[in-house]
Amino acid sequence: MSKRRPSRPAFTLVETIAAMVVVSVTGLLTSGIIFTAIHSYRDASTRAQIHNDCSAAFDRVTKLLWSIPRDSSASVLAPLISSVTSTSLSWNNNWSLSLSGAQLMLTENGGTAKPILDNVTSFSISCFDDSNTAMAASLSGAATQGIRRIQIQVTVSRQGVSETLRARAYIRSLMTGAKVG
Repeated sequence: MSKRRPSRPAFTLVETIAAMVVVSVTGLLTSGIIFTAIHSYRDASTRAQIHNDCSAAFDRVTKLLWSIPRDSSASVLAPLISSVTSTSLSWNNNWSLSLSGAQLMLTENGGTAKPILDNVTSFSISCFDDSNTAMAASLSGAATQGIRRIQIQVTVSRQGVSETLRARAYIRSLMTGAKVG
């Protein structure tokens, strides 16, 4: 008499392959979700860092622009601004803000120009008069006397992420009731 082994429950080859396909598809979908989450986190982190860097630079620049003194030698109420172009501004005889390559440079009190913002892809300066009308892109000498508000706009790009910020500064020394000097 032949002995028969008791049958044990087992997976067939088809069931095993089907299980492997289900696990593979699940892994593929999960890895796609994880990759998207990591990419989104990296972009958000980069965007936040760019925004923080721009905000710090803009805070500094805005305070300096607010404090541009009056030109006491001018016959009219005028800021002490030497020249303005679409990418540079010179004031108080020895201060300047300009774009040099991919860096926003600030020269303080006649010193060496220092970078205040890196990875700059676009920088522009616009000036406005009393009636909030945009002035010419390039001004110097007496043409700067009508400036009352300065707007700066910067675009910074890092790791494929770009952020554009804009700030407007009213020159405080020219406001009604401001102290002269």
